[in-house]
Amino acid sequence: MKFLKYKILLLATAGFLVTSCDKQDFVDVNTNPDALSAIPPQNQFLNATIAIHGQDFEAFYDLYRRIMPWLQYTTGLNGNQGAFTQTFDNFSQRYGRLYSGVGDRLYDLEKLVENMPAEEQPRYTNMIRIARILKAYYTFYVSDIYGAIPYSEAFQGRYGGTLQPGYDTQQEIFAQLDSEIKEAVATLKTNPTVPQISLGSYDQYYGGNAQSWVKAGNALRLKIAMRQIKVNASTAQTIIKEVLAMPAADLMASNADGWVFKANAAFTGGGNWDPTTLRAPKPIVDFMWQTKDPRIDAFFTPNSYSQANIDLLIAANRLPSGTKAPERRYVGSFTNPDQVKLPAITQQYYTPRSITANGQQLTIDTLSYIQPRLFSATIADANGNAGTGFSYLPVITFSDFAFMRAEAAARGITAESAKTWYEMGVTSSINWYDMVAQGAQLTNYTPVTQAEIDAYLARPEVAFDASKALNQIASQAYLHFLKQPTEGWANWKRTGIPNDNSVVPMPTLTNNGATLIIPRRAPIGLVNPSDPNFTNKQAAYDAMLALPGFGRDLQDATGRVWWDQP
Repeated sequence: MKFLKYKILLLATAGFLVTSCDKQDFVDVNTNPDALSAIPPQNQFLNATIAIHGQDFEAFYDLYRRIMPWLQYTTGLNGNQGAFTQTFDNFSQRYGRLYSGVGDRLYDLEKLVENMPAEEQPRYTNMIRIARILKAYYTFYVSDIYGAIPYSEAFQGRYGGTLQPGYDTQQEIFAQLDSEIKEAVATLKTNPTVPQISLGSYDQYYGGNAQSWVKAGNALRLKIAMRQIKVNASTAQTIIKEVLAMPAADLMASNADGWVFKANAAFTGGGNWDPTTLRAPKPIVDFMWQTKDPRIDAFFTPNSYSQANIDLLIAANRLPSGTKAPERRYVGSFTNPDQVKLPAITQQYYTPRSITANGQQLTIDTLSYIQPRLFSATIADANGNAGTGFSYLPVITFSDFAFMRAEAAARGITAESAKTWYEMGVTSSINWYDMVAQGAQLTNYTPVTQAEIDAYLARPEVAFDASKALNQIASQAYLHFLKQPTEGWANWKRTGIPNDNSVVPMPTLTNNGATLIIPRRAPIGLVNPSDPNFTNKQAAYDAMLALPGFGRDLQDATGRVWWDQP
């Protein structure tokens, strides 16, 4: 199931790993273009790629402490606590990174080519289009939770452009991105008139393969269109139909086509990547256990009640003689703060037994954890051996693409079979996690068999039912996005699934009887009148505040950006 031929070329200097600037200060770049003249264009592509994926700060704050608990993908060590959905400190650094680390470098790539001799420039045609697709993705990723941002006039400061760019509305950005991706795909599909300089190993997704980027670009067009189904239905449907009418060779068809960054274990090493305090969540664990989901041991670890540990407890007179290990060792943590507070639940689930064996203190824990190497491949196993597998950081997987096609069919936008694409999405998700589990060397993992997949697809909760097709598709997409929680969050906003009554449930959260509201966008800081771009910012923010549902003020994260409509 390998889908990449290239391992990550880790750069020796920390300077290539860009730290995001403040989201209000995107102009912090060198205004002298001559400083870049000696850099090969492909270097800037690799640098931008690493700036996108090498973000341990984002992993710790955005994923582990915010989005994953909000979406009930995980809980803290002692369950979700208090009004945890109202905490936003250090959340979302992606805005600043677009302008200092990603978009600026990909724009540099084009300018570096422009500075070459005229006869050399045509050899970089494909490289420029690939860079535009990547820049479009990250711009979409930023606008997705911020709304209006500078784009059409951005990145140009060091090349004589404005340092006070105007803001494009989210609708304008989505339209411009679609147009740019469409042009890039069309160019990549055309036989070049001169041999092209390949990105090669500077492209850690596809090794510079133009046809793979055609598939990635079309998948990105589809994703941006799906975001707009409620707010811009006619345009969304036109793009969806156009993309899915492309030749089969131009569309993702298997896990081998997935847009995934693959790195060595060290890429996700270090403290901020460490997920070892993240509990497995009860709603997902219960569903996966009941349905015999083959992904359960790729997602979560078994609890500590192995027979060996039980025997230690028996020897310490903590359990009756003859006690056997339970059949079920995947047990999830309660996601609702009010349930976590109940004394009976605290005693049964959050009060592990401790014993001393061979001079060492052992904690025998009732609850499961997130599979740590799924998020940080270097995490040591039970014997203290550090992981040496691969890190996988997805952008758009084939499973994601299949679920989008299934949804388009279920909504009647296309005449395709929703059942076929739904089953393809589920099957490819299981196989993708099986590949990742083995590549990342997950502990306590057993490879998947086809019989397990067939049995899972036949389960009443999973077998396709046209009467609840959208519910099933969105529920399975939710499970698939455990490794990509930002997309799980977006899909929940877009579909309303999971919820209390969906196939995979997500119970309402309460604290002291009050319902907790899950955030829907990034909070935006107040505008400083001394900001050089004050006028443009204030105008953009005033326009967003006038949008239905944007929220009571800029910092109201429960509000909705343009595409996120009821």
